[in-house]
Parts: sequence; C-alpha cells; structure tokens
Amino acid sequence: METLTIELKSPKARKLIDDLVDLGIISLKTPQSSWVELWNKLDKQLPQTESMLSEQDVMDEISAYRREKAGTKSVSTE
Repeated sequence: METLTIELKSPKARKLIDDLVDLGIISLKTPQSSWVELWNKLDKQLPQTESMLSEQDVMDEISAYRREKAGTKSVSTE
C-alpha cells in the first residue's frame, strides 16, 4: 500500500477522488494534527490572564516551599 499527499486544485478533482472512494479503489484518511496545532487548540480554551507575579515572586515561593519541606523532613526524622 502506498500513501500519497495530494493537493486538489479543482472541485472536479474532489469529485473524482470521491468516485474512487465509492468504487473501493482508494480510501481517505483524515490528517492528524501536529503537536503545535493541538497545543494551540488547547491553549485557546484556557483563560488568557496576565500573571501578576514576577519571576522573583515565583522563585521566592519555590524557596519558601522548599524551606517548609526541609523543616518538615528534619522534624519527622528525629
């Protein structure tokens, strides 16, 4: 079996393709979306908000979380 990608330049060509499908000579497969197309589709569904946090705010939150976790581990190991 051979797979081809074809660009149709005329509505008549589409009719011929459909006739070949009806005769069972060929089959059509829907193209699969690329990862970027899928990501863009999903991204459009997410709320688009601007973050009020700066990079430093994020790093401070991460550091505070790590300090909290480190404090919890040292208490539970005693």
